[in-house]
Amino acid sequence: MDQPWSVTAVWEFRDAEYEVSASKSGESLTVQVEEMHTADQWRGRFEAKHIEELTRKTGNFKQFAVFYNMLQSAITKSSASVTLDLLTYTDLELLRNKKLGSAGISPGKNTSQLQTKRYLILTYSAEFDRIHYPLALSYMGKPDPAALKETIRRLQQELTTNVKQAGHGGQKQSTFVQLRQDYDTLLREKQELEEEFERLQQEAKPTKEGNQTKEMAILKKVINNLEEDLLKEKSKHQKQISKANQEMRALLDEVEELRSSERTLQARVKSLTNELAVLRQSWRSTSVKSSNSRSAAGTTKAHLRQRSSSTERRTTGAVRSRTPSPSGFKGARFNPTAYVHNKQNKQQETKRLNCARTRVGTRSRSNSAEGRGLPPFRSTPVAFVSGGSKKFGPRTSSGKDTEI
Repeated sequence: MDQPWSVTAVWEFRDAEYEVSASKSGESLTVQVEEMHTADQWRGRFEAKHIEELTRKTGNFKQFAVFYNMLQSAITKSSASVTLDLLTYTDLELLRNKKLGSAGISPGKNTSQLQTKRYLILTYSAEFDRIHYPLALSYMGKPDPAALKETIRRLQQELTTNVKQAGHGGQKQSTFVQLRQDYDTLLREKQELEEEFERLQQEAKPTKEGNQTKEMAILKKVINNLEEDLLKEKSKHQKQISKANQEMRALLDEVEELRSSERTLQARVKSLTNELAVLRQSWRSTSVKSSNSRSAAGTTKAHLRQRSSSTERRTTGAVRSRTPSPSGFKGARFNPTAYVHNKQNKQQETKRLNCARTRVGTRSRSNSAEGRGLPPFRSTPVAFVSGGSKKFGPRTSSGKDTEI
Protein backbone atom coordinates (compact mmCIF):
# COMPACT_ATOMS: atom_id res chain seq x y z
CA MET A 1 0.00 0.00 0.00
CA ASP A 2 1.28 3.48 -0.86
CA GLN A 3 2.54 5.91 1.73
CA PRO A 4 -0.14 8.50 2.71
CA TRP A 5 1.83 11.62 1.77
CA SER A 6 1.24 14.79 3.74
CA VAL A 7 2.38 17.09 0.94
CA THR A 8 2.95 16.47 -2.78
CA ALA A 9 3.91 18.76 -5.67
CA VAL A 10 5.35 18.59 -9.18
CA TRP A 11 8.81 20.06 -9.76
CA GLU A 12 10.96 20.40 -12.85
CA PHE A 13 14.66 19.57 -12.55
CA ARG A 14 16.87 19.75 -15.66
CA ASP A 15 14.04 19.61 -18.22
CA ALA A 16 12.36 16.67 -16.53
CA GLU A 17 9.22 16.65 -14.38
CA TYR A 18 9.35 15.01 -10.97
CA GLU A 19 6.74 14.48 -8.31
CA VAL A 20 8.15 15.32 -4.88
CA SER A 21 6.34 13.98 -1.80
CA ALA A 22 7.05 14.14 1.92
CA SER A 23 5.36 12.87 5.06
CA LYS A 24 6.09 12.75 8.78
CA SER A 25 5.23 9.82 11.01
CA GLY A 26 6.17 10.31 14.63
CA GLU A 27 9.92 11.02 14.78
CA SER A 28 10.69 9.95 11.20
CA LEU A 29 10.59 11.72 7.83
CA THR A 30 9.97 10.00 4.49
CA VAL A 31 10.82 11.73 1.21
CA GLN A 32 10.05 10.35 -2.27
CA VAL A 33 10.89 11.64 -5.75
CA GLU A 34 9.34 10.07 -8.85
CA GLU A 35 10.01 10.91 -12.47
CA MET A 36 6.77 11.52 -14.33
CA HIS A 37 7.67 9.91 -17.70
CA THR A 38 9.78 6.90 -16.68
CA ALA A 39 7.99 6.22 -13.32
CA ASP A 40 11.39 5.71 -11.62
CA GLN A 41 11.25 6.26 -7.89
CA TRP A 42 13.81 7.36 -5.26
CA ARG A 43 12.95 7.25 -1.60
CA GLY A 44 14.62 7.98 1.71
CA ARG A 45 13.62 7.59 5.35
CA PHE A 46 15.28 9.78 7.97
CA GLU A 47 15.02 9.73 11.73
CA ALA A 48 14.76 12.92 13.78
CA LYS A 49 18.25 12.45 15.23
CA HIS A 50 19.76 12.07 11.75
CA ILE A 51 18.06 15.27 10.53
CA GLU A 52 19.23 17.28 13.55
CA GLU A 53 22.78 15.93 13.17
CA LEU A 54 22.71 16.85 9.48
CA THR A 55 21.67 20.43 10.24
CA ARG A 56 24.31 20.68 12.96
CA LYS A 57 27.05 19.71 10.48
CA THR A 58 25.99 22.50 8.14
CA GLY A 59 26.54 25.05 10.91
CA ASN A 60 22.89 26.10 11.04
CA PHE A 61 21.13 23.79 13.51
CA LYS A 62 17.38 23.17 13.05
CA GLN A 63 15.07 21.05 15.10
CA PHE A 64 13.24 18.20 13.43
CA ALA A 65 9.83 19.93 13.43
CA VAL A 66 11.33 23.16 12.05
CA PHE A 67 13.16 21.26 9.31
CA TYR A 68 9.96 19.48 8.29
CA ASN A 69 8.08 22.78 8.07
CA MET A 70 10.89 24.19 5.90
CA LEU A 71 10.66 21.14 3.62
CA GLN A 72 6.88 21.50 3.33
CA SER A 73 7.19 25.19 2.41
CA ALA A 74 9.81 24.34 -0.19
CA ILE A 75 7.71 21.57 -1.80
CA THR A 76 4.57 23.71 -1.95
CA LYS A 77 6.58 26.81 -3.03
CA SER A 78 4.88 28.85 -0.30
CA SER A 79 8.11 30.58 0.82
CA ALA A 80 10.79 32.27 -1.24
CA SER A 81 13.51 31.63 1.34
CA VAL A 82 13.59 27.84 0.75
CA THR A 83 14.04 26.05 -2.58
CA LEU A 84 14.67 22.50 -3.84
CA ASP A 85 17.11 20.93 -6.26
CA LEU A 86 17.69 17.33 -7.35
CA LEU A 87 21.27 16.22 -8.05
CA THR A 88 22.97 12.99 -9.01
CA TYR A 89 26.09 11.76 -7.30
CA THR A 90 28.19 13.11 -10.18
CA ASP A 91 26.59 16.55 -9.91
CA LEU A 92 27.19 16.56 -6.17
CA GLU A 93 30.86 15.61 -6.58
CA LEU A 94 31.40 18.28 -9.21
CA LEU A 95 29.97 20.93 -6.92
CA ARG A 96 32.05 19.66 -4.02
CA ASN A 97 35.28 19.59 -6.05
CA LYS A 98 34.52 23.01 -7.48
CA LYS A 99 34.17 24.35 -3.98
CA LEU A 100 37.41 22.64 -2.86
CA GLY A 101 39.27 23.56 -6.04
CA SER A 102 40.00 19.98 -7.22
CA ALA A 103 38.74 17.85 -10.11
CA GLY A 104 37.70 14.26 -10.60
CA ILE A 105 35.78 11.75 -8.54
CA SER A 106 37.34 10.30 -5.42
CA PRO A 107 38.60 6.74 -6.13
CA GLY A 108 37.83 3.66 -4.08
CA LYS A 109 34.07 4.02 -4.05
CA ASN A 110 31.34 1.97 -5.74
CA THR A 111 30.37 4.52 -8.38
CA SER A 112 27.78 2.21 -10.02
CA GLN A 113 25.71 2.09 -6.82
CA LEU A 114 26.17 5.78 -6.14
CA GLN A 115 25.08 6.73 -9.64
CA THR A 116 21.63 5.32 -8.98
CA LYS A 117 21.14 7.57 -5.99
CA ARG A 118 19.61 11.02 -6.06
CA TYR A 119 20.19 13.89 -3.63
CA LEU A 120 17.35 16.26 -2.82
CA ILE A 121 18.98 19.55 -1.82
CA LEU A 122 16.96 21.84 0.49
CA THR A 123 18.47 25.34 0.21
CA TYR A 124 17.72 27.93 2.90
CA SER A 125 18.55 31.51 1.84
CA ALA A 126 19.18 33.84 4.75
CA GLU A 127 20.03 37.52 4.57
CA PHE A 128 23.79 37.06 4.17
CA ASP A 129 24.33 33.32 3.54
CA ARG A 130 22.88 30.20 1.90
CA ILE A 131 22.72 26.83 3.65
CA HIS A 132 22.29 23.52 1.75
CA TYR A 133 20.76 20.46 3.43
CA PRO A 134 21.31 17.30 1.25
CA LEU A 135 18.94 14.35 1.61
CA ALA A 136 20.18 11.10 0.06
CA LEU A 137 17.47 9.08 -1.73
CA SER A 138 17.92 5.44 -2.73
CA TYR A 139 16.68 4.10 -6.07
CA MET A 140 13.47 2.09 -5.61
CA GLY A 141 12.87 1.09 -9.22
CA LYS A 142 9.52 1.35 -10.95
CA PRO A 143 6.22 1.20 -9.03
CA ASP A 144 4.47 -2.11 -8.51
CA PRO A 145 1.29 -2.54 -10.63
CA ALA A 146 -0.52 -3.81 -7.54
CA ALA A 147 0.45 -0.65 -5.69
CA LEU A 148 -0.87 1.44 -8.59
CA LYS A 149 -4.15 -0.45 -8.46
CA GLU A 150 -4.40 0.14 -4.72
CA THR A 151 -3.71 3.84 -5.27
CA ILE A 152 -6.52 4.04 -7.82
CA ARG A 153 -8.89 2.34 -5.39
CA ARG A 154 -7.91 4.66 -2.52
CA LEU A 155 -8.34 7.77 -4.63
CA GLN A 156 -11.73 6.53 -5.80
CA GLN A 157 -12.84 6.00 -2.20
CA GLU A 158 -11.69 9.50 -1.21
CA LEU A 159 -13.53 10.97 -4.17
CA THR A 160 -16.72 9.11 -3.22
CA THR A 161 -16.43 10.25 0.40
CA ASN A 162 -15.98 13.88 -0.64
CA VAL A 163 -18.98 13.68 -2.96
CA LYS A 164 -21.15 12.29 -0.14
CA GLN A 165 -19.95 14.97 2.28
CA ALA A 166 -20.72 17.67 -0.25
CA GLY A 167 -24.24 16.25 -0.64
CA HIS A 168 -24.82 16.29 3.14
CA GLY A 169 -23.47 19.86 3.45
CA GLY A 170 -26.60 21.42 1.96
CA GLN A 171 -25.61 21.45 -1.74
CA LYS A 172 -28.30 22.19 -4.29
CA GLN A 173 -30.03 19.33 -6.06
CA SER A 174 -28.62 20.22 -9.45
CA THR A 175 -25.06 20.23 -8.15
CA PHE A 176 -25.62 16.92 -6.44
CA VAL A 177 -26.94 15.42 -9.66
CA GLN A 178 -23.90 16.71 -11.53
CA LEU A 179 -21.58 15.22 -8.92
CA ARG A 180 -23.44 11.95 -9.14
CA GLN A 181 -22.97 11.91 -12.90
CA ASP A 182 -19.26 12.66 -12.47
CA TYR A 183 -19.02 9.87 -9.95
CA ASP A 184 -20.69 7.41 -12.34
CA THR A 185 -18.32 8.53 -15.09
CA LEU A 186 -15.29 8.02 -12.88
CA LEU A 187 -16.63 4.65 -11.78
CA ARG A 188 -16.93 3.53 -15.39
CA GLU A 189 -13.43 4.81 -16.11
CA LYS A 190 -12.16 2.91 -13.08
CA GLN A 191 -13.76 -0.31 -14.32
CA GLU A 192 -12.30 0.24 -17.76
CA LEU A 193 -8.90 0.89 -16.25
CA GLU A 194 -9.12 -2.25 -14.16
CA GLU A 195 -9.99 -4.28 -17.24
CA GLU A 196 -7.17 -2.63 -19.14
CA PHE A 197 -4.83 -3.26 -16.23
CA GLU A 198 -5.71 -6.96 -16.16
CA ARG A 199 -5.16 -7.18 -19.91
CA LEU A 200 -1.82 -5.45 -19.55
CA GLN A 201 -0.84 -7.85 -16.78
CA GLN A 202 -1.52 -10.78 -19.08
CA GLU A 203 0.50 -9.19 -21.87
CA ALA A 204 3.23 -7.83 -19.57
CA LYS A 205 5.27 -11.03 -19.39
CA PRO A 206 6.29 -11.33 -23.06
CA THR A 207 6.57 -7.58 -23.63
CA LYS A 208 9.80 -5.61 -23.44
CA GLU A 209 10.85 -3.13 -20.81
CA GLY A 210 10.04 -0.15 -23.08
CA ASN A 211 6.43 -1.22 -23.42
CA GLN A 212 6.15 -1.61 -19.65
CA THR A 213 7.48 1.91 -19.21
CA LYS A 214 4.86 3.32 -21.56
CA GLU A 215 2.10 1.43 -19.78
CA MET A 216 3.33 2.69 -16.42
CA ALA A 217 3.39 6.24 -17.77
CA ILE A 218 -0.20 5.85 -18.96
CA LEU A 219 -1.31 4.54 -15.58
CA LYS A 220 0.58 7.31 -13.85
CA LYS A 221 -1.20 9.88 -16.00
CA VAL A 222 -4.55 8.38 -15.09
CA ILE A 223 -3.64 8.55 -11.41
CA ASN A 224 -2.63 12.19 -11.81
CA ASN A 225 -5.98 12.98 -13.42
CA LEU A 226 -7.80 11.30 -10.57
CA GLU A 227 -5.75 13.21 -8.02
CA GLU A 228 -6.55 16.50 -9.77
CA ASP A 229 -10.25 15.67 -9.69
CA LEU A 230 -9.94 14.82 -6.02
CA LEU A 231 -8.25 18.14 -5.26
CA LYS A 232 -10.99 20.01 -7.12
CA GLU A 233 -13.69 18.25 -5.14
CA LYS A 234 -11.88 18.97 -1.89
CA SER A 235 -11.56 22.68 -2.66
CA LYS A 236 -15.24 22.88 -3.66
CA HIS A 237 -16.27 21.11 -0.47
CA GLN A 238 -14.13 23.45 1.65
CA LYS A 239 -15.75 26.50 0.03
CA GLN A 240 -19.21 25.14 0.79
CA ILE A 241 -18.24 24.46 4.41
CA SER A 242 -16.84 27.99 4.83
CA LYS A 243 -20.03 29.49 3.39
CA ALA A 244 -22.18 27.41 5.73
CA ASN A 245 -20.03 28.49 8.69
CA GLN A 246 -20.46 32.16 7.73
CA GLU A 247 -24.25 31.76 7.56
CA MET A 248 -24.25 29.98 10.91
CA ARG A 249 -22.22 32.79 12.51
CA ALA A 250 -24.63 35.37 11.08
CA LEU A 251 -27.61 33.45 12.52
CA LEU A 252 -25.89 33.19 15.90
CA ASP A 253 -25.30 36.95 15.92
CA GLU A 254 -28.98 37.54 15.10
CA VAL A 255 -30.07 35.17 17.89
CA GLU A 256 -27.83 37.04 20.34
CA GLU A 257 -29.38 40.37 19.30
CA LEU A 258 -32.88 38.96 19.80
CA ARG A 259 -31.91 37.66 23.22
CA SER A 260 -30.56 41.06 24.28
CA SER A 261 -33.75 42.80 23.08
CA GLU A 262 -35.82 40.22 24.94
CA ARG A 263 -33.88 40.91 28.15
CA THR A 264 -34.44 44.67 27.67
CA LEU A 265 -38.19 44.17 27.18
CA GLN A 266 -38.40 41.91 30.22
CA ALA A 267 -36.68 44.57 32.33
CA ARG A 268 -39.13 47.19 30.98
CA VAL A 269 -42.13 44.96 31.79
CA LYS A 270 -40.80 44.40 35.30
CA SER A 271 -40.35 48.15 35.82
CA LEU A 272 -43.88 48.90 34.59
CA THR A 273 -45.28 46.16 36.82
CA ASN A 274 -43.57 47.68 39.85
CA GLU A 275 -44.90 51.14 38.96
CA LEU A 276 -48.44 49.71 38.58
CA ALA A 277 -48.19 48.01 41.99
CA VAL A 278 -47.06 51.29 43.61
CA LEU A 279 -49.94 53.19 41.99
CA ARG A 280 -52.47 50.58 43.13
CA GLN A 281 -51.14 50.71 46.67
CA SER A 282 -51.29 54.56 46.77
CA TRP A 283 -54.84 54.50 45.34
CA ARG A 284 -55.95 52.01 47.96
CA SER A 285 -54.46 54.08 50.80
CA THR A 286 -56.16 57.23 49.41
CA SER A 287 -59.54 55.51 49.16
CA VAL A 288 -59.20 54.17 52.70
CA LYS A 289 -58.37 57.67 53.99
CA SER A 290 -61.33 59.24 52.16
CA SER A 291 -63.72 56.55 53.43
CA ASN A 292 -62.38 57.05 56.96
CA SER A 293 -62.89 60.84 56.67
CA ARG A 294 -66.46 60.37 55.36
CA SER A 295 -67.28 57.95 58.13
CA ALA A 296 -65.77 60.36 60.69
CA ALA A 297 -67.84 63.25 59.25
CA GLY A 298 -70.99 61.13 59.35
CA THR A 299 -70.25 60.11 62.93
CA THR A 300 -69.73 63.75 63.91
CA LYS A 301 -73.03 64.82 62.29
CA ALA A 302 -74.91 61.99 63.96
CA HIS A 303 -73.31 62.90 67.27
CA LEU A 304 -74.37 66.54 66.82
CA ARG A 305 -77.95 65.53 65.94
CA GLN A 306 -78.01 63.25 68.93
CA ARG A 307 -76.80 66.06 71.21
CA SER A 308 -79.39 68.50 69.73
CA SER A 309 -82.24 66.06 70.24
CA SER A 310 -81.06 65.27 73.76
CA THR A 311 -80.89 69.02 74.52
CA GLU A 312 -84.48 69.52 73.27
CA ARG A 313 -85.65 66.60 75.38
CA ARG A 314 -83.90 68.04 78.41
CA THR A 315 -85.48 71.51 77.69
CA THR A 316 -88.98 70.06 77.32
CA GLY A 317 -88.52 68.00 80.46
CA ALA A 318 -87.32 71.07 82.35
CA VAL A 319 -90.35 73.12 81.25
CA ARG A 320 -92.67 70.32 82.31
CA SER A 321 -90.84 69.97 85.58
CA ARG A 322 -91.16 73.70 86.28
CA THR A 323 -94.94 73.54 86.04
CA PRO A 324 -95.86 73.27 89.74
CA SER A 325 -98.31 70.77 90.93
CA PRO A 326 -100.79 71.86 93.59
CA SER A 327 -99.68 69.21 95.96
CA GLY A 328 -95.90 69.44 95.54
CA PHE A 329 -95.31 73.24 95.25
CA LYS A 330 -94.47 73.75 98.88
CA GLY A 331 -91.41 71.46 98.84
CA ALA A 332 -89.89 72.56 95.40
CA ARG A 333 -86.33 73.91 95.42
CA PHE A 334 -84.70 76.47 93.06
CA ASN A 335 -83.36 74.89 89.83
CA PRO A 336 -80.80 77.08 87.94
CA THR A 337 -81.04 75.09 84.69
CA ALA A 338 -84.81 75.33 84.65
CA TYR A 339 -84.55 79.03 85.35
CA VAL A 340 -82.24 79.59 82.37
CA HIS A 341 -84.45 77.57 80.03
CA ASN A 342 -87.52 79.42 81.26
CA LYS A 343 -85.81 82.74 80.61
CA GLN A 344 -84.89 81.63 77.08
CA ASN A 345 -88.49 80.60 76.40
CA LYS A 346 -89.74 83.99 77.50
CA GLN A 347 -87.26 85.70 75.19
CA GLN A 348 -88.43 83.52 72.30
CA GLU A 349 -92.07 84.44 73.01
CA THR A 350 -91.14 88.13 73.02
CA LYS A 351 -89.36 87.74 69.69
CA ARG A 352 -92.41 86.00 68.18
CA LEU A 353 -94.65 88.85 69.25
CA ASN A 354 -92.25 91.41 67.77
CA CYS A 355 -92.16 89.45 64.50
CA ALA A 356 -95.95 89.37 64.38
CA ARG A 357 -96.13 93.10 64.94
CA THR A 358 -93.52 93.66 62.20
CA ARG A 359 -95.56 91.58 59.71
CA VAL A 360 -98.70 93.62 60.50
CA GLY A 361 -96.82 96.89 59.94
CA THR A 362 -95.34 95.57 56.71
CA ARG A 363 -98.74 94.64 55.31
CA SER A 364 -100.15 98.11 56.13
CA ARG A 365 -97.15 99.76 54.41
CA SER A 366 -97.51 97.57 51.33
CA ASN A 367 -101.23 98.46 51.06
CA SER A 368 -100.43 102.14 51.26
CA ALA A 369 -97.66 101.72 48.66
CA GLU A 370 -100.03 99.99 46.25
CA GLY A 371 -102.46 102.91 46.67
CA ARG A 372 -99.65 105.29 45.68
CA GLY A 373 -98.58 103.11 42.69
CA LEU A 374 -95.34 101.79 44.30
CA PRO A 375 -94.21 98.17 43.94
CA PRO A 376 -95.52 95.92 46.64
CA PHE A 377 -93.29 95.03 49.61
CA ARG A 378 -92.73 91.30 49.74
CA SER A 379 -91.87 89.44 52.83
CA THR A 380 -91.15 85.86 53.60
CA PRO A 381 -92.52 83.96 56.54
CA VAL A 382 -90.36 83.60 59.60
CA ALA A 383 -88.32 80.42 59.64
CA PHE A 384 -87.77 78.80 63.02
CA VAL A 385 -85.07 76.18 63.25
CA SER A 386 -85.69 73.56 65.87
CA GLY A 387 -82.82 73.33 68.31
CA GLY A 388 -80.99 76.33 66.71
CA SER A 389 -80.23 79.81 67.95
CA LYS A 390 -81.01 81.88 64.79
CA LYS A 391 -84.46 82.98 63.61
CA PHE A 392 -85.16 85.02 60.46
CA GLY A 393 -87.80 87.67 60.01
CA PRO A 394 -89.30 89.10 56.79
CA ARG A 395 -87.09 89.86 53.79
CA THR A 396 -86.11 93.40 53.03
CA SER A 397 -86.44 95.11 49.65
CA SER A 398 -82.93 93.95 48.75
CA GLY A 399 -84.00 90.31 49.06
CA LYS A 400 -82.03 89.53 52.25
CA ASP A 401 -83.57 87.96 55.36
CA THR A 402 -83.46 89.94 58.55
CA GLU A 403 -82.00 88.10 61.49
CA ILE A 404 -84.01 88.33 64.73
